[in-house]
Amino acid sequence: MVNKKLIAVIFFLSSSVGFTQIIESPKNDFKNFFKCGGDLFSEPARFDSKDWITFSSTIGLTAASFFVDEDIRKIALENQGYFGNVVFKIDDYYHIEFMAASIAALYVYGLTERNQDVRSLGLRLTEATVYSGTITLLLKVLFGRERPTISSDALSFNPPNSSWEFTSLPSGHSTLSFAYSTVMASVYNNFFWKFGWYSLAALVGAARVYHNAHWFSDVLFGAAIGYFVGDFVNNHYTNQKERAGGESASGSPDFSISFGFAF
Repeated sequence: MVNKKLIAVIFFLSSSVGFTQIIESPKNDFKNFFKCGGDLFSEPARFDSKDWITFSSTIGLTAASFFVDEDIRKIALENQGYFGNVVFKIDDYYHIEFMAASIAALYVYGLTERNQDVRSLGLRLTEATVYSGTITLLLKVLFGRERPTISSDALSFNPPNSSWEFTSLPSGHSTLSFAYSTVMASVYNNFFWKFGWYSLAALVGAARVYHNAHWFSDVLFGAAIGYFVGDFVNNHYTNQKERAGGESASGSPDFSISFGFAF
């Protein structure tokens, strides 16, 4: 079946935003969560020519990468080794469990300490991971692409299909890592900060190919979904309004927290 952990985390994160309304969460968070989601899923109706070019280019690049999938898989399988095994173990850590725990911790900390910036970050991470994860789950079933673990044919599809063997496209790991990293990268306008977060996401995507769990095109498409959803969430008017209230004199959000270090 489709990844049960991903379904569970989507439910946990989305319901937790609603549950905290009962205790002292700002009332707007619950409404803003669904406003952002509603606008995201209806966004194609508002696409302009630039948006359609970006969308078409993403689909075209993904489709074109189908023709190099088998070659890239062969290269990955022929270059297994100790260093790669260590580096690409990242997909065991920078994924569902870490994301769920860190998002919950950020949101609860921001809530209890009345830190608007940290709470807003937790909300944006929730929106980005829940909505990108939902899109990915739907597309996995719709495309029904066979995983490289099962078949060496990169063009093997059996749609619609919810079995694990036929839910390769897009990569859930790649989607979530890029959604999370895109939100985190927006916290500071610093090259090294951004480079670090996007590098983590890229390593997760590469690890999925290295471990023969996904085709290269699965990873590419997942990365695009994660990035675009994360970027949409960052720039949604509800989140811009929340972030504007907590900016420091320098124009950067103030993420200092009371027990001794800067977040």
